[in-house]
Amino acid sequence: MASAFDPVHRELARFLRAQGVTRVTPLLAAVSGGPDSVALLHALLALGQRVGVAHVHHGLRGAEADRELEFVVSLATRLGVACRVERVDARARDGRSPEARARSLRYEALERMRAAGGYRSLVTAHHADDQAETVLLRAIRGTGPGGLAAIRPSLDAGRVLRPLLGLRRAELLEYLAKRGLAFVTDSSNSDRAIPRNRLRAEVVPVLESIAPGAVARLARLAELAREAEDTARGPLDALLDRAVEAGEGGLWLELELLGALEPALRRRALARFAARAGLGESASRAELARIDAFLADSRAGQRLSLAASHSVYRDRARVWLGAGSGPVFPPPVLHTFCRGESLEFRERRIRLEWRDAPSPRPAPDPFVLPVFGALERCTVRSARDGDRIHAGGRARSLKDVLARARWSKLERARALVIEGEGEFLWVPGLIPTTVAHTRDALSSEIRAERLSSPDETC
Repeated sequence: MASAFDPVHRELARFLRAQGVTRVTPLLAAVSGGPDSVALLHALLALGQRVGVAHVHHGLRGAEADRELEFVVSLATRLGVACRVERVDARARDGRSPEARARSLRYEALERMRAAGGYRSLVTAHHADDQAETVLLRAIRGTGPGGLAAIRPSLDAGRVLRPLLGLRRAELLEYLAKRGLAFVTDSSNSDRAIPRNRLRAEVVPVLESIAPGAVARLARLAELAREAEDTARGPLDALLDRAVEAGEGGLWLELELLGALEPALRRRALARFAARAGLGESASRAELARIDAFLADSRAGQRLSLAASHSVYRDRARVWLGAGSGPVFPPPVLHTFCRGESLEFRERRIRLEWRDAPSPRPAPDPFVLPVFGALERCTVRSARDGDRIHAGGRARSLKDVLARARWSKLERARALVIEGEGEFLWVPGLIPTTVAHTRDALSSEIRAERLSSPDETC
């Protein structure tokens, strides 16, 4: 039974109320078997919370990890709580530290289990000591204000909750000891080759001896940084919303936006862009400086490899950032297109409609192809090497025409070609040339419309 006088119960209940969580709200607790997560699970149950358990086996530490899995499953069974388990393989190297790789795989697995089980939120057992250690780690790695915000109490509109950030590790251990509750110990937590463990064992105690309450103050610093970051984030995000587009497996940013910003705001915009593209809030100042320098000195078509298996790609007027070695351009397309129909190509951001033509003949328009005569069917396809177009009274390479029109590689990759009766007719976005001197009657027209990004979450 929960006690209003117990600091763990009191803090947990306060946090859940503030997040709009009632006792019948289904929560999924991430339980490793260690003291923090075991305390979280018992405290949630003591409050009468509707809760399930999730455990991730990382494929590391052999028999010890197997024993932790068995402990968590046994604990959930004894408490009468539904338990979900997923195994991942965190052994394969991918350019990230083992800790970062395991963390990424863990959260991906936890999200799958949360969604599959119909839980509103995933709850983790991060506490004030974790927060202080994260602030220190990010500070010595050269992070900016966003990084100092460290562990956020809530992510993605409450999809992930961290209800114990107001409590110290010692309070959770005392909670377990008073109740005689068992837990398991991860031997890797004593490995001082891992920076966080060394900070925990050597640095934080010294800071507390120099300035008692240092951990609480570092946690408060994270809170202040988060408040400052959130205050500045609104206008900056509104600015980015107008200049960022999802596509080709990552995010595109209009370089004109960055060029118009003061240096400090430019760095913040890059940090927010990097966070949106998957680098997270912890991208170091040095990493952001590398991106900034690349944008200043690079040419179209160049790439820069980043941490966490991400990269930056420079197009003419845009920069792409995402996972992998660069943007994945749309695959080839080939469609038959008939009068009266419409076609939509979301990956290429374009919609085509073939309809009756207005009268009189329209003025030349790069997004309208006048159709003369009895043409009833055409072919819509992606551009190919060797395509030639009539321009300036002679046949010229389409590649050269697009280059002279200053189409970027992204625009060329998204380009569509329209053919009729074996004749090259048009590329939407270019003024039609093959019909300029025809004497046939205007019968219909094909209109092209630019589409916005298919991903509205960028």
